[in-house]
Amino acid sequence: MKKLIIWQLSIVAILFSAPSYAEPSALTLDQVIKESLQKNTSLFRAQRDFEDRMADATETTLLDNPEFQVDVVRDKGQGGTGTDLEFTQPLKFSQISGARGGYAQALANVASMEQKYEILKVINETTVLYTQVWLLSERKKLYENYANDADKMKKLVKESAGQGQTSPAASHLFSSDAAKLRADANAVDAELRQVRTELARLMGRSFQQAKLERPAFVAVPGNTERLLAFAQTQSNLRNLIKNRIQTAERRLSVAQQDAAMPEFGPRVFYSRSPNGDDQSYGIGVALRIPLWNQNDAERKRANAELRQARSEADLYAGLPQQEVIGELQQSASALQSRADSYFDSILPGYRKSYELTRSMFRQGQADALEVWQVREKLLSSENEALDALAQAVNARGALEVELGGKIEEVR
Repeated sequence: MKKLIIWQLSIVAILFSAPSYAEPSALTLDQVIKESLQKNTSLFRAQRDFEDRMADATETTLLDNPEFQVDVVRDKGQGGTGTDLEFTQPLKFSQISGARGGYAQALANVASMEQKYEILKVINETTVLYTQVWLLSERKKLYENYANDADKMKKLVKESAGQGQTSPAASHLFSSDAAKLRADANAVDAELRQVRTELARLMGRSFQQAKLERPAFVAVPGNTERLLAFAQTQSNLRNLIKNRIQTAERRLSVAQQDAAMPEFGPRVFYSRSPNGDDQSYGIGVALRIPLWNQNDAERKRANAELRQARSEADLYAGLPQQEVIGELQQSASALQSRADSYFDSILPGYRKSYELTRSMFRQGQADALEVWQVREKLLSSENEALDALAQAVNARGALEVELGGKIEEVR
């Protein structure tokens, strides 16, 4: 448990080291992830599963409780009482061979890996929901702002039409745009409320008044070998399946050993006759022979667990890890680069173009249709930028699940 807490804190520290462009009043992705790691119910379920597995590991190595038998003996027609004492310690062959110790260690390893894997999934789930809430909030503001802009353009077009400088038809174009954009804003708001509620349930707090900041991440490493080396040490699904196979094999070994060899119990006994003249003591062994029940139920369960783990391993065997990581790395890198390009260079250029086109319209150097066309291109690009960020986050999450850790951890 102590190691797990240290691992969680190290993840949070790494995340906080990522670049952040938030204003002091904004709620950042790092802060939400930190809070999620403290409150998310999935982590409590993961902790319960971890403790259940650790309890199984402890139970596997524990000896059965010894048996102590005391008999008070009185011979008929004689005075005094005698005593028979017997102490027996039941033992299984798998306890002596060390097979149970190996199985318990394998259980503990799988439990730790599964818990780390669940923590990573919680972080990525929180990241996706945070991004969706931010994206929908931005899209709602985008439509509302452009609806207001369309109203302003409608007034300018009417004034220009009154002076005979432009066609009155353009006024209806911007008027319809304003109505459509407000309807779209209402639809986005409805979707936003659903996703925001989903995030609130995940976190156990309200996000209705929260201001979120655009998620910012470190660049995806371009060296696939670094990513592969990192993945080989992490709690990803491939490594988890390998450990599950090892655990199932050791469980089956324990079951087979206990089925093949009798359970035995070393005995120590002492006897004293009623008159106290005769005393005896000795050692012995009690055997429980696996004649009718050869541990059949446990062997079937262990075989079923091993078959399942091996079938999962066979599925991944046809997908070389280096190839998969390489594909996901290129996808995540390309999509992140595309999203960054939208926000860093594409959108600023289109916004400047629209600003200049509107200025030219007011000076009579451009007509209303040109303004509308540039505005449509800008609005389309604004939406594409938001979608590009969502795609980049999803691609990044897919790569991190394959790696078994956050990209920020790769050194």
